[in-house]
Amino acid sequence: MRRALLEGRERDAALLLRRAAAAAATARERARFERWSGLLLIASGREVEGSLAVERAEARLDLLNLPYPTLESLLEQLGLEPDDLAET
Repeated sequence: MRRALLEGRERDAALLLRRAAAAAATARERARFERWSGLLLIASGREVEGSLAVERAEARLDLLNLPYPTLESLLEQLGLEPDDLAET
């Protein structure tokens, strides 16, 4: 996923996050991966699909009383800075 983001392939990275969400062991992990996936889809111009993913994830996170992960937190997890991302 890190490589996809560095190469400007946000949709590919979102697909990898959706797969991670499907395989996640906990509801928290599923919601976090799904929200990140949605944020990447929105950033890549797929607003409707991304917004739906974000809404689903936020509903789960609300039920679990957890904060919403940000795109910046994803980049941090991957050891990236916003300036590291390829321009698309």
